[in-house]
Amino acid sequence: MTLPFDFYDLTDEVVRARLDRAKRQGAWLWPDIPVADWRKALESIQRVAGTLLIGRGHPHLMGEPSAIALACYTSGMGPLLGWWHAKGHLEASDEISPMLALHLEHNRCRSRKMRDAASSLTETLEGRGIGVVVLKGADTASRYFPEPETRPASDIDLLVEANNAAEAEDSLRLADYRLIKRSRRESDWRLSGIGDQPRSLMLVHAEDPWSVDLHVSLNVELAAGAGVLDFDAASLFQHAPMETGFIGRRLSQPLLLVYLAAHASTGLHNLSLLRMVELHLVIAKDEKCGELDWNRFLALCRKLQALAVVWPALKLTEDLARGTVPEYVLRECSDAAPSRVRAIVNSLTPATAHRVGHTSIREHFMWAAGVRQIMRQLAADLIPGSSWQDIRRIYTRRVWQVARGSITL
Repeated sequence: MTLPFDFYDLTDEVVRARLDRAKRQGAWLWPDIPVADWRKALESIQRVAGTLLIGRGHPHLMGEPSAIALACYTSGMGPLLGWWHAKGHLEASDEISPMLALHLEHNRCRSRKMRDAASSLTETLEGRGIGVVVLKGADTASRYFPEPETRPASDIDLLVEANNAAEAEDSLRLADYRLIKRSRRESDWRLSGIGDQPRSLMLVHAEDPWSVDLHVSLNVELAAGAGVLDFDAASLFQHAPMETGFIGRRLSQPLLLVYLAAHASTGLHNLSLLRMVELHLVIAKDEKCGELDWNRFLALCRKLQALAVVWPALKLTEDLARGTVPEYVLRECSDAAPSRVRAIVNSLTPATAHRVGHTSIREHFMWAAGVRQIMRQLAADLIPGSSWQDIRRIYTRRVWQVARGSITL
């Protein structure tokens, strides 16, 4: 049995109406799927992923099929689960199997387009003498996942030096990209002709919008007003050549792991099962080949004052696949974490950490230390550094958030 390629397609009008209703009313975006079933499906995905990562079984993915499909989407795990199933590593029912295959098929189409775009852009930039570092999934998909197409992504992250930013942006414009938004450390660009609405709310669709995030800094902000990990000032740009046909460079260890773990830990909206699997795959491969040394990792974390920040992602990755992170590493990172952060993270599991709708006030301010940082983060929430159009849109959204007593990620 196979599913049609457009099985989960929705019209723009339906997508827009559902997103608007969820935003205004705080409603669950998938009214036909009970939240309880979705949570059980996430737990099932956590179980089979953990089993496969440590190589101790031939698991069976079980659950209500539509809830499994949704959990595959929200966790980012659909394509990888589809690959595992296709290779015979994972069992699934006749109802779930074709859905997994469809997740993989869609992301294969999408990923190839994005990789072609990334390859073309890095070649263009390097050809103009602009050094490029390929970040996040655009790098890890090809080096650590079984196939690049098993790691979905919403954007292509590229880093250039700040003094090359204007010329890099000119290159994007000439390649028919248009500016979507800009912040202090990056600008977001989208290829002309690509819309801004998802084509489905049940899988990463081949025609879903994607962007190029042009970074001019590697710094990681914990939260608005709550501190920054200053990779730039520490002169820690540890690079190595790309190994996958891309022109450009990549982050090397231990900077790569610090960066990925810090990025995943900065908010529960980032702590998806996919990111935990990614961390496990990075650690397992680079530890085996000798590129990752845990003492160097800890030394870099101390220098960056990042021990606390990397802990949530590392702790949950260890919970997902036991034996991934040494106990002494977790202990030193945990000891550095504020008690409020430890309390929140210790109450989570890999299946429950990720927030796709709401986060509590306590979770939203988990990285804010003291009244001053809380007030700075609150000010940034209320008066974002954006265009007037963005401010109007954000304020409209936040009126509804206050009415619901929640913050929507």
